[in-house]
Amino acid sequence: MNRLRLFVCCVVAVGLGCKKDATFSEPLPNYAHITWLNAVSDTMQLDLRVIDIPTNASFMDADFRSAQFFPINIEPGARHVRVFLSSPIDTVASRVVLDTTYTFADGEPYSFYLTGLARAGSPLPVRAIIANLSAANPGPGKFALRIVNLAPTLGGAIGAMPDTATAPDVFVLAPGAMASGAPTAPGLAFGAATAFIVLDTGTYRVALMSPGTTTPAGVVATISTGTLAGGGNSAVAGSRVSGSVLTAVILPRSRPGTAAPQTRAGQGASLATDTSVAEAARRITLLGDTVTVQVGTSTQLVNRRAAGGARLADSTLRRTGTGAASPVVAGSTIFVAGATQPEYNAWQGVMAIADSLVCSVADTGDVATGPNKHCQPPVDTTLASADTAFTRFRFRYRIVGAPATPGTGTVTYRIYASTNAATDFVIPQVEFLVDKRP
Repeated sequence: MNRLRLFVCCVVAVGLGCKKDATFSEPLPNYAHITWLNAVSDTMQLDLRVIDIPTNASFMDADFRSAQFFPINIEPGARHVRVFLSSPIDTVASRVVLDTTYTFADGEPYSFYLTGLARAGSPLPVRAIIANLSAANPGPGKFALRIVNLAPTLGGAIGAMPDTATAPDVFVLAPGAMASGAPTAPGLAFGAATAFIVLDTGTYRVALMSPGTTTPAGVVATISTGTLAGGGNSAVAGSRVSGSVLTAVILPRSRPGTAAPQTRAGQGASLATDTSVAEAARRITLLGDTVTVQVGTSTQLVNRRAAGGARLADSTLRRTGTGAASPVVAGSTIFVAGATQPEYNAWQGVMAIADSLVCSVADTGDVATGPNKHCQPPVDTTLASADTAFTRFRFRYRIVGAPATPGTGTVTYRIYASTNAATDFVIPQVEFLVDKRP
């Protein structure tokens, strides 16, 4: 019994001796922060590994243009980074593409961009561009943007951009604005980066021009707009979110005939305008400098009721073109082609969705435009009745010049929405990475 009591007392004493004070806090580990990007356009997936310590900061199975778009933690200190081909075959996976060491400071943000060409004998061998991205807080109602050119050539760019290593002029443009005056970054050479530029929050596009020109653009991209905080969700960094710090990275097209992606997955699908004979004169029209594009129409019987007043389902009578709204949104970048008049073609920025509704029988409560457009139901619900609702599905953009109106030809367009990923590998594009969350 005495031994048992002694044992219990010892256990209690040890337990009390090891108990942490109620105010004790576990020290948090120190971290730097990093974004990765694979801009090597002529090879298969790559593995970017930190090999000197165990870490979650490595970037694996990275295709050309794959990126860690938002900063992740990396342990500070001298980190040894080695880049391998990504493959389940040992003899391939052991091939080293790059080997480098860089010292990361606690609490500092960094970018690690892999660029160049992997093919043997390339004049631009693979290298890492590593930068400390310390930037002042942009302040209320502001965001910060820098621009990096990782395109050795802009070959494949749409329009008049030369298929050479000529450094482009870069413009940052507000919606509907045309390039004019001095560029934001004149002659931005391969491997070069601008300082951070502080801008008012809003929607912007990045446009690349041949040196000394302001039209036509060779590449255009809408800066990722982000998402404001709300509904219990945190803000997502972007041009509309105060305090965001972003980088726009100019990327080349993938090299034809290599293992790099060669598709237009997710972006760049060719979409048709309204090709019906009945609506040919409204397919693409001009008022001042504003173009209206019609993709289709729909005629429906709506507000249908039986003689006794019972509600009946709407029914479609006829359609032209798509018969539905275009998937564009205001602020999207599109590439228009096929118009006989060249002013309508090339890169454009969508100003607005312009769907419109005509109701027959007309009623003072009808709403002709906007997201809540509808034909007002008849007041008398006891008799057989219906409205004929005719909808035009349209959007608008601005152009330079004064071509004939309406436009002619077989007009098509490709949508390049505001997004981080640049997935049309057939042409050069721009990706947007977050260097600092709001």
